[in-house]
Amino acid sequence: MNAGIVCRTRNFQSDYLYTDEFIDSKYFDEIICIDVSQERSKKSHQLFLLGIDKIMNNSQLPLAIGGGIKSLEDIRKYRKFGADRYVINQTEHNNDAFTADAIKEFGQSTIISSINHWGEFTYSSGVVSKKPLQQRVSEILNITGSELLLNSVERDGTLLGLDNANIENIASFYDIPLVVSGGAGRWSHVHDTLQIKNVEAVCTSNIYHLTTKTISTWRNEVREKGGNVRTV
Repeated sequence: MNAGIVCRTRNFQSDYLYTDEFIDSKYFDEIICIDVSQERSKKSHQLFLLGIDKIMNNSQLPLAIGGGIKSLEDIRKYRKFGADRYVINQTEHNNDAFTADAIKEFGQSTIISSINHWGEFTYSSGVVSKKPLQQRVSEILNITGSELLLNSVERDGTLLGLDNANIENIASFYDIPLVVSGGAGRWSHVHDTLQIKNVEAVCTSNIYHLTTKTISTWRNEVREKGGNVRTV
């Protein structure tokens, strides 16, 4: 969300704004709302909260919120909006101690740890770092939430497919539940990624803005190909 409005992104930059009416579908399993507002101000944050409030008033789906969570008080604030889980960015070590505190306070099941990456290196503040993604994952293994969200900034918005090479690399070395994001443009992309060990979920966003097929049709196609998706 950018300033409280559902948007599509390319390489983590908001480019188009869209309606949020599609998110009430029973065919989704969970909504993850990340505040990607370029202007980190009190006004933009208030707009984000208003957007969350609108979603919760029109949806019964589980909700995870992320973007700028830096304190236990931030989590307490989001709890008031009915959020079930909280996404904490652990791309850099700054949030590691806070993540440990959040897990102790609210329980591991409520926390989703996330790492932004560009290919095989981590990505933070618009810069590809020199730190390998695999190294960063190894550093936080003992201080992660119930799942690790891998955000491929390089693939984000391209619709060219998820970064399966790096996903498989992490999955082969570490036994941790993975949620992956960035690049889904066809439902065969989702199906293929769900076959990777330890991948529990694939995040999709831009695909809904650019398809004539419904989410129910896509779910049926993935299931018919052997994908592990919930039957509705």
